[in-house]
Amino acid sequence: MEYGHRLVPIELGDMKRGGMKESIMSFHTFVSSFLGPSTANGCWPLSKASATLSDDAKTRVAYMAQHPLFEQIPGLLNNVVPSPPLCGEPGPTHVNAWIGTGGTRTPLHFDSYDNLFVQLVGVKYVRIYGASETDKLYVIRKDDAQSSYGLQGNMSAVDCEIEDYDAHPRARDAKYVEALMFPGDCLYIPARAWHYVRSLTTSISVNFWF
Repeated sequence: MEYGHRLVPIELGDMKRGGMKESIMSFHTFVSSFLGPSTANGCWPLSKASATLSDDAKTRVAYMAQHPLFEQIPGLLNNVVPSPPLCGEPGPTHVNAWIGTGGTRTPLHFDSYDNLFVQLVGVKYVRIYGASETDKLYVIRKDDAQSSYGLQGNMSAVDCEIEDYDAHPRARDAKYVEALMFPGDCLYIPARAWHYVRSLTTSISVNFWF
């Protein structure tokens, strides 16, 4: 592996379920210890995605999330279009790689940038709520954040696919659209649109903020 010695930050476990920790490891270790076993696992059901840290190699959730991998390893830019025309004349301001096992879950949140999300390997489920639904999504306020999670004021307390409507009754009426992303698919997510993402298989995605 040409870049196997490079160190990358990996999230282990599920941020939303309180079992996530971050570890720095070599790319080779990430692939051999997590992505390989995950691929053998095939499609991950929600029950495995929402589990906390596991000792079973086939059910360990690991994610290199929102990482500027192409800045760290410029040679990888040969494998993507660095400035898609859909990002406009100035091009993207940030390009992030998202590489993980099946079962990764990005909690419901919004970004301040327009987002072009491209699926390269594997399958992901995406749910999007318009900004007009914000009042139903129980935004975690900075004063209510229990940790660094939620401090930016762009995270929702709603746990998508495992909703607690007793705690968050207004969320039941929030309207959303959903999509399955397969290799080669591209999705535009407007700035400030709420979105939640779960990987159904081992997955590689790239997003362009612009």
